[in-house]
Amino acid sequence: MSDVVDASPSEAATPQPGQDSPPPGGDDSPPGGDGIAPQPDARPQGPRRLRSLIIGVVIAGLLAVFLFLVLGRSTPTTVNGSTQGVTVGDLAPNFTLPRLGGGKPVNLDAIGVNRHKPVILNFFASWCGPCQAETPMLAKAAAAAQAAGSPVQFVGVDVNDPSSNALAFVRQSGVTYPVGSDLTLKVTSALYALNGQPNTYFIDGSGHVIGSKLGALNATELAQWMKRLTGGG
Repeated sequence: MSDVVDASPSEAATPQPGQDSPPPGGDDSPPGGDGIAPQPDARPQGPRRLRSLIIGVVIAGLLAVFLFLVLGRSTPTTVNGSTQGVTVGDLAPNFTLPRLGGGKPVNLDAIGVNRHKPVILNFFASWCGPCQAETPMLAKAAAAAQAAGSPVQFVGVDVNDPSSNALAFVRQSGVTYPVGSDLTLKVTSALYALNGQPNTYFIDGSGHVIGSKLGALNATELAQWMKRLTGGG
């Protein structure tokens, strides 16, 4: 007969002196069953989200200041329709551009200040809506000024325009004054800091800018500026 004596359930569950009582549930498995560890309590998310929001706002503010300091210096502004890339009182930056249609290059100083002639300098393009009405008006005024012996010289700068389109446009508009082709924007953007068409500068015989206009001129405005350039207004 076997000497092994089976313990009763009550005896098996009774701890011996010096032993810790087993946790409720009858075994060492963590609560929840099947041996799956419980998920830790989630910490409050409010402070974390607030901290992240504050950091994001600070970074955005620093970025805005950086862009203002770096880009704001080179971006022209406008006041009362006048472009501020080159302002009143400045010497008009000289340039040389290929002449639209071929021929002698267009040099601003050679046409104006070197001959002590006032200049109306107009930036335009065939794809520019307002230029469609302004350019023919300028062409007509330039022809009339030349016929009357006016010292005022007209110079055009065609901006970022395929030569074939630009040439067809100026011919259709009746333009006879010199027009430079600025395909690379080396004059329009890099030198005059312009970002829209049309733009017109009024330059006196000493080469200084006495006024400018962002947007299309009308006939009355043009007549007033021509008077000022010739000392009559």
